[in-house]
Amino acid sequence: MDERHEIATAETEIPVEEACSQFCGTAKDVIERYTHCALCGANLHFMHVTNFSHNLTQESAKCIECGIKTRQVTHRLH
Repeated sequence: MDERHEIATAETEIPVEEACSQFCGTAKDVIERYTHCALCGANLHFMHVTNFSHNLTQESAKCIECGIKTRQVTHRLH
């Protein structure tokens, strides 16, 4: 996998431009989109599970208010 062009998520590989589109705008806008539900605007609750033997952390986010799971991403630890 060429890391410059694709990002591996828990479900599929997506183009970097699409994955990073949520990070466009001011710092305040980016933080707002990352930490709040896109559907109802409530605070998201994050959970992280780390597998140290494989150097991976699984991040998931869920909205407690409306119950949707908004994010599930695997991060590689370096």
